[in-house]
Amino acid sequence: MPRRRRRRKGMTNKQYIHGDYDGDGVANIDDKRPFDKKKAGRVNPEVSLSKTFKYIDKRRRAAKKIARPIAKKHGMKYRIKGPYSIINKLVRSNPQVSGDMIGLRKETTTRTKAKVAWKKFNKKRGVPRSGQDNKYKTLKGSSNPYRAFHSDFTLGGFGAEAQFRTKKFGKLNDEMHIVHKNKGNTKKFLPRSKKLIKRGY
Repeated sequence: MPRRRRRRKGMTNKQYIHGDYDGDGVANIDDKRPFDKKKAGRVNPEVSLSKTFKYIDKRRRAAKKIARPIAKKHGMKYRIKGPYSIINKLVRSNPQVSGDMIGLRKETTTRTKAKVAWKKFNKKRGVPRSGQDNKYKTLKGSSNPYRAFHSDFTLGGFGAEAQFRTKKFGKLNDEMHIVHKNKGNTKKFLPRSKKLIKRGY
């Protein structure tokens, strides 16, 4: 027990973020219970903040390689923005916080019904043409199996996205979303997607 206390006291911020204190295979920052090995659940199964910080660090190293020789050549000092400042600025510089801060979804039995509901919604909410995306058209011929009708607009000062899809495509899209978030290949869903499109979903 005393050794555990010493480890905690000497732990750096970076070790805490990327480390795995309970050794359950989940980084502390993503672990619902970072000090309980028996509970290895992640705060968000789809997003890893540990990987986000690692990505930022990777980009910071790349920026340093570019900035250092320029600064040296011109007798200047340089700095690379820190991870906390980067995240803070990205969030606060966008008044909407995120383009899809609010997510709305409607599911129907057929593609025709989804399209009718989508058009009706766009008209009622005054969604501009630039914010309307018929993924059946824009993704046609691509290797992306995803299909739905999207509306991007502002709601109460926040970025909002309304999605209209069929129940059958919803199931496929959700399965595909998990694979996509884990950097997997979503092309394997293409045959199923084509069948659904053919059947009017």
